Amino acid sequence: MLFSVIIPAFNRMPFLPSTLASVRAQRFTDFETIIVDDGSTDGTREYLRTLDHIRLVEQPRGGPGAARNAGAVVARGDHLAFLDSDDVWLPWTLSVMAQVIAERGPAMIAGRYVDVASDAAAAGIGEQSLEYQYFDDYLRSSRHPVSTGAGTLVIARHAFANSGGFATRPANMEDHDLALRLGTAPGFVSISNPVTIAWRRHGATETADLSKSIAGANVLVSAERSGAYPGGAARADERRRIITRHVRPIAMECLRMGRRRDGHRLYRSTFGWNAGAGHWAYLAAFPVLSAWSSVRRAA
Repeated sequence: MLFSVIIPAFNRMPFLPSTLASVRAQRFTDFETIIVDDGSTDGTREYLRTLDHIRLVEQPRGGPGAARNAGAVVARGDHLAFLDSDDVWLPWTLSVMAQVIAERGPAMIAGRYVDVASDAAAAGIGEQSLEYQYFDDYLRSSRHPVSTGAGTLVIARHAFANSGGFATRPANMEDHDLALRLGTAPGFVSISNPVTIAWRRHGATETADLSKSIAGANVLVSAERSGAYPGGAARADERRRIITRHVRPIAMECLRMGRRRDGHRLYRSTFGWNAGAGHWAYLAAFPVLSAWSSVRRAA
């Protein structure tokens, strides 16, 4: 079996039927579907128990990282294809991933996503010829704006096991943490065409929780400072370019939401890394915008 499709689910009844329909509509059929119910209370678990085309894992609430790890434990496929329970694939998604694996055999693949407001918008996405960037490993992509959101990733099962899987802390960015721990695993592909996932934006998404995003950003910084990521001193600049790319928008969002202390903590903790990467516009603009936001709030 080439793929194990792993879907974590927590209180997702409004979205799950169309998510699962997009998996069943795949042209490539050499896969199993594993859904991990993460302590749902809205009828999600009962709904999943009625389905005979999935493998259901049930657990108490542990968060998306723990749910994905639980799916990986029972997976039989050579590659783990992660999909969030509020997103949808396009009919060609697994075919594209299979082609990349046949051509390059990478440890990790990141698909291309687009934001959509409805299933109708997702249905209007057109298919395109396959285009991708290949890197010797993920850290080599540090100067390219690639995305490694958990719901876009396909990871070789052996590489995932060697990495230790997703972190289970109550924080966002566990996907970026995993990608960094897979930073030197041989082969990373970022797909630029076609779109492989439609990301349905809504207020209940985990990424909408700023407190969790701040916690996640601090995890990345602390892990880098403690030497938790592979590559040693020789690859430090690459890791820090990637980390600052994730941290900068969180620091700016802190200013917008009136959390200046959190924003300044992230700014200070990554100042040297941003300077080393030449991010002078950000370093100059942040204190100005911070002062302006303070004045506006005082007014």
